[in-house]
Amino acid sequence: MNYSNSQRAGVILYLTALIFGAYIGFVLSPYIVRNIGVEANGFVTLASNFVTYASLIVTALNSMAARYITISYVQKDFKRANLYYNSVFWGNLLIVAVLVLPALFFIVKMETIIDVPPDIAIDVKILFAFVFFNFFISTGLPNWDCGTYVTNRLDRSYIPNVFASVIRCACIFLMMSLLTPKVWYVGFAATILTVITLIVNCYNTHTLTPELRIRLSGGKPIYSLKAIWELVGSGIWNSISSVGNMLLSGLDLIIANMALGATAMGVLSLSKTLPHLMQQLSSSICNAFAPELTINYAKGDMKAVLKDIKRAMKLTSVIMTVPFAGIVVLCDRFYQLWVPSQDAALLQALTILSILGYMFTSGTQILYNVFSTVNKVKENAIAMLLSGVVSTALTLLLVHYTQLGIYAVAGVSVFVCLVRNMVFTVPMTAKYLGYHFFQFYPQVGRTILSSGLLIGAGFVVKPFLPQGSWGSFIISTVIVGILGLLINVFLLLNRSERAFLSKIVLRKLNIRKKTR
Repeated sequence: MNYSNSQRAGVILYLTALIFGAYIGFVLSPYIVRNIGVEANGFVTLASNFVTYASLIVTALNSMAARYITISYVQKDFKRANLYYNSVFWGNLLIVAVLVLPALFFIVKMETIIDVPPDIAIDVKILFAFVFFNFFISTGLPNWDCGTYVTNRLDRSYIPNVFASVIRCACIFLMMSLLTPKVWYVGFAATILTVITLIVNCYNTHTLTPELRIRLSGGKPIYSLKAIWELVGSGIWNSISSVGNMLLSGLDLIIANMALGATAMGVLSLSKTLPHLMQQLSSSICNAFAPELTINYAKGDMKAVLKDIKRAMKLTSVIMTVPFAGIVVLCDRFYQLWVPSQDAALLQALTILSILGYMFTSGTQILYNVFSTVNKVKENAIAMLLSGVVSTALTLLLVHYTQLGIYAVAGVSVFVCLVRNMVFTVPMTAKYLGYHFFQFYPQVGRTILSSGLLIGAGFVVKPFLPQGSWGSFIISTVIVGILGLLINVFLLLNRSERAFLSKIVLRKLNIRKKTR
């Protein structure tokens, strides 16, 4: 498994930023629940979900931009790459102009649209105002994150996230400690993070891809309606796919809020904290391989493409099944310590329902990138939309006509998504790459086997693990994590890969000894 320095550094840096973000969430959520209420904590997640809803319009233009810019840039067609780059910028500005008024209307009339407790209504409105502002400036400014993607230097885009996360963390806790606790502080700190990230991304794009510039010709913007429609023609299917994904899980909090109340929404939001971290971890690993996948495909090197996919599958299996098993085994103890005022058993059940799909798909996450890479997004979009419609309809029926309530909201989307992945995503990506439909199913089997063994081993050692304090919990997670990694190293890696991994570890240890 020969991973590029950029990929290794990118994953490590992203994980560092993820740790800081997780720390903020773990400390901040119980603080908000204790001082403002569980309902307020739910609105933090709901605000982010509303940005996701707004992003559906932007996705049609932006989702395929990196692919088209990368392919043109790799082929040294800088004129065409700039045409796409400029066209996306001016198209995004128009979208922002259209969305500003609806966003303002929603903020002003919020309490008449969703269930908002009167005592925190102003606080929640300010939170949404900051979150929408972040979305508008991120969308309206040039596509500065494409520079690191085009040059396969994602590590340089993750570096500012680490420092910005530290600043965000400090800002939140200073405001919460020195001022009266308000949930809008989270949105204000997120704005600081957004501004820092945009500044550094701008620098990266101008230094890594100096050929890409926002230009004017005779005082008029450079754009091409043909290029825009080409991007939209491909990206509209990603937008439809995003609608399907939103119907699958993005409406969970809205459904809980409107059908079960703000308190149920807050509980569901708490239960999604660990699953959200799992999703971020999966995305960080998959995104590290996406540029190289696109570049090799642009070169027509299909052997390298398959090698990239197999490599990413193995890495995601080794890494993802460990936290999955750890959450299943230990999340009840986590919730007892984290939010002692809440029902730990309920939160554990909801969390396991939300992450159950990873038991089957941890090793196949990279396959989602194949649809965009080979520009075969139409079928995937239709499958996503159908599964989203089925999931939403089934959830609403179960909520209204059964006693499942919040369990239906948490579990139905996971089940429907798993069915779609197994009967469509896995075989169709193999077909689009020119392989037999069965090509990637063995990886699913290895992921299931690994997950089952890790969960079983975790429950065997759980009675012997210390408990009752955060120190005991950290020791328990380290023990379960090391045990899981050892099992995966011998189960999922072959002899040469284990030798390669051992060589890297020994080299790192040797370097540390020399520096001492």
